[in-house]
Amino acid sequence: MTEFRITHDIAQAHPDIRERLTATTIEAVNESSARSAEDAALVLRHKLGEIGVQISEAACLSAIERIRSGKQLHFEIEPAPDKS
Repeated sequence: MTEFRITHDIAQAHPDIRERLTATTIEAVNESSARSAEDAALVLRHKLGEIGVQISEAACLSAIERIRSGKQLHFEIEPAPDKS
């Protein structure tokens, strides 16, 4: 299963981040269903950026391909790296 790790900083700023990630991903997939996987990945990346989640184009493309092949995504919250 592909996991997209989200740091605790985001989880603390947005306590409902799992729900927002899910809703935003569904919205992006539905909005871009008739587009190529690459275009859909750009839509997903843009929509996630709107809620403060930065994700690479490659990760977005992977997410779109998994969703379109009927597989699930799992968003995991992990501790932020120590910046000291």
